[in-house]
Amino acid sequence: MKQIRAVLWDADGVLQHGHPAPGHSGAAEVRGWPERLNDMGGPDFADALFAAEKAPLRGEEPFRPAVERLLIDRGLSVSPEDVLALWDDVHVDSEAFDVVDRVRAQGISCALATNQQDHRVRLMRDTLGYDAHFDRTYYSSEVGAMKPEPEYFRRVLADLELPSEATLFIDDSAANVESASVLGIIAERHDPRAGVAGLRTLLARHDILV
Repeated sequence: MKQIRAVLWDADGVLQHGHPAPGHSGAAEVRGWPERLNDMGGPDFADALFAAEKAPLRGEEPFRPAVERLLIDRGLSVSPEDVLALWDDVHVDSEAFDVVDRVRAQGISCALATNQQDHRVRLMRDTLGYDAHFDRTYYSSEVGAMKPEPEYFRRVLADLELPSEATLFIDDSAANVESASVLGIIAERHDPRAGVAGLRTLLARHDILV
């Protein structure tokens, strides 16, 4: 088995979770982002908003103007701030951060590999303190491509200057994992329900013990 020299970590579903976070109880537990967005703008508002987010995720435009344009097009009185607030509503798993820190302490480079538009990047960087836990950060809006596009992974590998087979990628999306695997990256799919124990299991498969 080739020694892993870098681990690429996804954020949503791996290191952070939208509220309600796993383990929370109560009525809010069954109401995720799509339902809350549709409450704001109608039955298909979530799908329309996620589609409008694609360009910002690739860094082609800021997210706020895309939100404002959609609200105007639909004649909605919802404020952009109310919509953007949902992207701020995340629960960071401090135990998962501890796992990242422990891997990094072993001399293995740790990089953040996540699809995020500019609004969320500012939150993660300035408020949630993501950048302090990683040697490098690859937010899709800064990379100029998004997962599962192969170009995203090509740009990350080129910047790391590491062979794909020395790089481990952990993500909760099957499509992202498959795309990375095609390029030779060692990719593991994480089940968010497995939590930190699941992350330790995935790492142990590659002789990384934390």
